[in-house]
Amino acid sequence: MTDVREFMTGWFEAGPAHMRAWSKRQKEGLRGTATGKRYVPGFRPFDMLSEPNQSLVIFENGDQRIGVEYVTGTRPNFVRNIDFDELFFQFSGRSLIETEFGVYELKPGEILHIPAGIAQRSSGTADCARLFVRLNEPLTHIMSPDKQVSHVEYEVTRHGGPDWAKRQIALDPSKGGEVIEKMICWRDTPEYYTTVRRSYEALVGATSLERDTMKSGVTKIRAFDFFTEITGRRGPGPKLAESRNFVAEVYNTSGEQFAFHRALRSEEFGLQFRGNAVNMSEFEENLKMTPGDLSLVPLGIAHSVLCEENFLRIVLYSRLPWDVKIDATNHAFKSTFDVKTNIVQAPTWWATAAE
Repeated sequence: MTDVREFMTGWFEAGPAHMRAWSKRQKEGLRGTATGKRYVPGFRPFDMLSEPNQSLVIFENGDQRIGVEYVTGTRPNFVRNIDFDELFFQFSGRSLIETEFGVYELKPGEILHIPAGIAQRSSGTADCARLFVRLNEPLTHIMSPDKQVSHVEYEVTRHGGPDWAKRQIALDPSKGGEVIEKMICWRDTPEYYTTVRRSYEALVGATSLERDTMKSGVTKIRAFDFFTEITGRRGPGPKLAESRNFVAEVYNTSGEQFAFHRALRSEEFGLQFRGNAVNMSEFEENLKMTPGDLSLVPLGIAHSVLCEENFLRIVLYSRLPWDVKIDATNHAFKSTFDVKTNIVQAPTWWATAAE
């Protein structure tokens, strides 16, 4: 038997590192020893989308709707999320988001935060795939771009996906004239959306946080450029975004995580962005994770990870348990993703990678 440590945590606001307890365990007892209806097998969320411009909610609770989407060409309407924030994480391809605060382009590995009440419209290349997070409780924190300590860009190539993703589509939405906006409240179903005719010129770039100076309320960051060390050796990864019930972190762990983690007040899932890994939990003895794979850890389930080199993962946490809205065995495609890296400014944590 192999002795390991396990640490238990509460929610993030509960004191330093929200630690509750440390335990001595046997590793074999924490891998694949549990069964139950709360178990969801690992799945490939982007392979569940079967047509262009499809959006799919995969997890939902009273505060959050989290899902994946294709954005192929230009969406027909602007949308204004009246009472909820929205985050986009670009996984592959590129998207262009026109907002009242200006126009933003997203590349793989980048995140955009659009606060509630701000109109937006998305355009995407043929291979544009992204994760979205809708939050009824507004963000109280998002990492500032000033804290980025490196600059790394990524090119994600998909194999085995849909034919339309191989077409050439330029990011060139029409500018000017009359546009249609859909106003959406959190509790609305589509028949309750309000439709408004707007002037493009009086909408895009027309808004500021200040009365007399242009200041944007949209935040764009490179998710994996905040590392100052290798994660999983002493503590968690950088906290990119936070609300009362939600936290987003990123990890660059190398080798095996220092201990198993049992969360008493948060569910979590990890979306693999680059590199391979093996997830270990009381539900999974050895779950291989490759780019584009997603794995849910329900409340209270001990888990750890063994990471190969070049590992990058975004992990989302919720204080409220999620309802799983998909069949985790139902995939329209069987894709793989290759992720190429372009170093513009070397990450500072590389110096400690071999220690």
